[in-house]
Amino acid sequence: MKKGKAATGALTLLLTASSVLGCSSNNNEGTPTATGSAPVASESAPAESTAGNANQKVVKFSYLRPTWGPATYAKGGAYEKELFKQANVEIDVQIIPVIDFDAKINTILAGGDLPDVLWANGPLMERDRNLQEQGAFLPINEYLDKYPAVKEAVPDGIWEQLKAKDGNNYFIPNLIYPITPAPIMYRQDWFEKLGIAEPKTVDELVAALKVIKNSDPDGNGKNDTVPLTAGYEWSFKDLATAWGVSFNGWTPDPKDANRIIPSIANEKNIDFYYWLQSLYKEGLLDPEFKLNKEPNFAENKFNAGMAAVIATPWVSYIEKVTKLQKLDPNAKVGIMSPLAGPDGTPGGTRSVFPVDRGFYISAKTKDPDGIFRYLNWTLTEGSDFRRYGVEGKTYNVVDGKKVVIPNEQRETDYKGEQIEPLHFLDPIEEKLDWDSLQLDYEGAGIGDKFAYVKGKFAEYAKIDYPDWRDYTVASPADAELGARLWNDYLQPVIDSAIINKSSNKQQWLDALKKWSDAGGQKIIDEVNQLQTNKSKPDYVN
Repeated sequence: MKKGKAATGALTLLLTASSVLGCSSNNNEGTPTATGSAPVASESAPAESTAGNANQKVVKFSYLRPTWGPATYAKGGAYEKELFKQANVEIDVQIIPVIDFDAKINTILAGGDLPDVLWANGPLMERDRNLQEQGAFLPINEYLDKYPAVKEAVPDGIWEQLKAKDGNNYFIPNLIYPITPAPIMYRQDWFEKLGIAEPKTVDELVAALKVIKNSDPDGNGKNDTVPLTAGYEWSFKDLATAWGVSFNGWTPDPKDANRIIPSIANEKNIDFYYWLQSLYKEGLLDPEFKLNKEPNFAENKFNAGMAAVIATPWVSYIEKVTKLQKLDPNAKVGIMSPLAGPDGTPGGTRSVFPVDRGFYISAKTKDPDGIFRYLNWTLTEGSDFRRYGVEGKTYNVVDGKKVVIPNEQRETDYKGEQIEPLHFLDPIEEKLDWDSLQLDYEGAGIGDKFAYVKGKFAEYAKIDYPDWRDYTVASPADAELGARLWNDYLQPVIDSAIINKSSNKQQWLDALKKWSDAGGQKIIDEVNQLQTNKSKPDYVN
């Protein structure tokens, strides 16, 4: 059985019925989950519920999680109060910007003073797997059996892959749709003004960026428009497919189709990094790339009319159009089709394993049953509130269906920044719902663009470049040496390759040789020995 089929058996039904990097939810919260909320025929806001806690004490627990949007969450807001009232819960939320999360979480874990509920990478990461084995987290099997809505939110195959050696599950995954395109979006009105045709290849993209750099598309009398911006290297995951690269993944070895190698050892991946460096050197890539640590700096720059092109999650299209048209009613946002690479390689999308972090419950928590009772409520009686929020504040009812109010049109207490930190778990069937997405486009006043975006999604999904590595197969050498070897040899070179103008491919290759000799080759060999199935994974069929 292919690992993708084992992990996502329920996803076939999703594609049949519905045919996400997704980085925002249906409430424009900015989380890395694909979006979509099924339209529910309803004439009013959801009735108040007590989460089955009417005759029980208030559920209280602490919760630490990252935030993908600005870290502006303020406790005591109206949305929080309404949630606490309906769910009979009090949650002490602590947030950390996602860009700092892994670094700061290590300090918290080392101190041993864990919150009741903690976001983490999960058992596919050595650090978290070790903590599981050391007893830091609560085994949750009995609670999954007791609260079936929580268990049923996640496909059985994923629970199975996340199971520990002792047979217990500890980790509750945050699910994402495996096809989450990160296309190149651009100011179509500016391209038309400058006579630039939509690029079809990476070479044509470079030529377009050079025209923009030497022009004044916004008409302010200055050549100060940023040609291309992006928030992270991951934003370029689908552009990298034009080099045949599964970004941050493993691919077949060009020298031996029966072996797989990590992208760090794939020369096409190295070439892609230094192609990005060439853009940076020429002033075509944002000078703040990798230097500005504000999570949404690139999105904000494009939305403010300061940049012409951006690599960004496909679900951000509504936000971009609505924000830009507030500044300029004539603004138009286009989505480039997958670009062909330097040697003609067709672009597509880099699919992902359908889990992007998730959360653990501390073994020391005082009321684990209460936490699961609350999670179960969010998926049953409280499902409407979880998905839609408060009528007139986060959604309106139109023709008997709930239509989400765009984030920028909401009152401060009901914006995504106030909702995201209180979010936990969405069921797999909500991860891609075209009917609901169409309502979102219509609610934002751009319903005429829905078919266009859906068509672009299909173009990216047509050719998939997945990660060939099965991370449930653990390499002993990787567990023992992987982190140290990365830190000692590769990280200094790779992290600076794009923005260090003196860096070059030979330096990367030299670092790779040292990594390989120090144990990296042993890791590759063990992965290939232990992972007998090296066929291309399929996460959706």
